[in-house]
Amino acid sequence: MLALAALVAAIQHGCDPFPELEAAAARNGVAVGSEEFDEAAALAGQPYCRALDLYVDRETKRRADALGPGMAHLAFLPA
Repeated sequence: MLALAALVAAIQHGCDPFPELEAAAARNGVAVGSEEFDEAAALAGQPYCRALDLYVDRETKRRADALGPGMAHLAFLPA
């Protein structure tokens, strides 16, 4: 439900869904970083990447996971 609310708000306002997801989570008493928030973030297209300790787009997460924790920062470089 959080992801859906965030995506709808982002479409309506023409903005990034992540701030909308944070706002929806706050309104519903869901802590950023909780399992529920992480699931919603993934559904909204910005999964949590443990290697980077950040919420990133799916492609960056895929590259960071493939590189591993020691080299994950290289996932931000152009492919």
